Amino acid sequence: MLSASSPGHDPAAHGEVVDAARREGRLAIYSVIHANAATDDLLGAFHRLYPFIRIVNSDDDALRTYQRFRREVDAGRPSADFIWSPAMDLQEKLINDGFSLSYASPEIGSLPAWAHWQELGYGVTLEPIATVYNSRYLGAADMPRTHVGLRDMLRSQAGRFRGRVAVYDPQASEVGMLLLSQDVRVTRDSWSLFDALGGVDAHLFNTSRDMLASIVRGDQWIGYDVIASYAEELRKAHPELVVIYPSDYVLVLSRVAFIPATSSHPNAARLFLDFLLSRQGQTILRAHGMGPVRTDIAPLEKLRFNPIRTQAIRIGPGLLSDLDSLVRAQFLRRWQQGRGPAG
Repeated sequence: MLSASSPGHDPAAHGEVVDAARREGRLAIYSVIHANAATDDLLGAFHRLYPFIRIVNSDDDALRTYQRFRREVDAGRPSADFIWSPAMDLQEKLINDGFSLSYASPEIGSLPAWAHWQELGYGVTLEPIATVYNSRYLGAADMPRTHVGLRDMLRSQAGRFRGRVAVYDPQASEVGMLLLSQDVRVTRDSWSLFDALGGVDAHLFNTSRDMLASIVRGDQWIGYDVIASYAEELRKAHPELVVIYPSDYVLVLSRVAFIPATSSHPNAARLFLDFLLSRQGQTILRAHGMGPVRTDIAPLEKLRFNPIRTQAIRIGPGLLSDLDSLVRAQFLRRWQQGRGPAG
């Protein structure tokens, strides 16, 4: 058992849940993390604590994960015991539609109030959204530090940056739709930036991971609305990547986790949720660039953004508005207008 001073997770504190999880013996996780080292470290540490639980982890993009879960549950087939994803709106929809099992984690006292919703969904990370560029192609003096500055640069140097900017595809990526629509919630001026992205034929991607791979190759030079934890992790091998936390505002998302009400192994899932929220789990996430949500762990020093300017995407029913079909269709029509007839 870990000492009280160590950043640990104490299996002995879970008593009956551990005994029930031992009988279950299995845990099926649907994740959207796209970070092999982080996944290996997390699952390895959890397995060392609970070697009697066989872990099956599936890592896919957010929309496909959502669709898979709904398809399986609607057909009455076995599905995930645990889901965590940065697509906060899709997670909230599943929770709101009654797919989440209520569970009061013993770690809840170390979480801020916004990081859980009615003991049905939990935010397990605190991750800023950043602009990323490849320093082999651009110098520090070239890159603006604000959203408006980026817009003005793309407008004034459209020829230079044509095809050299990466951004999420809001039609294909649920995380992209979430982030871009949240930009508009912060300021309607975001549309002028989106139009500038269309003006340089910004290349569309489904994941931050794919954006970053393209920037490392030099196919694109700049990535907009990138999940910073992926970029910070990739910088360990590719120091040419530079991460900018805009000085006007920084969006901050949290990966939302919940235990499905249909879980076949709910006690194993309870242990995994508690582990993710524990000091040990949060320390592992922190080591891989995913900011801790616990109030008793220091935030990442390298996330150099002004907390006064942060715009946190809050867990709760407010996330559902952008899933409304009419709201979504209106957003996508306006997005496409900025890309032009051939966008």
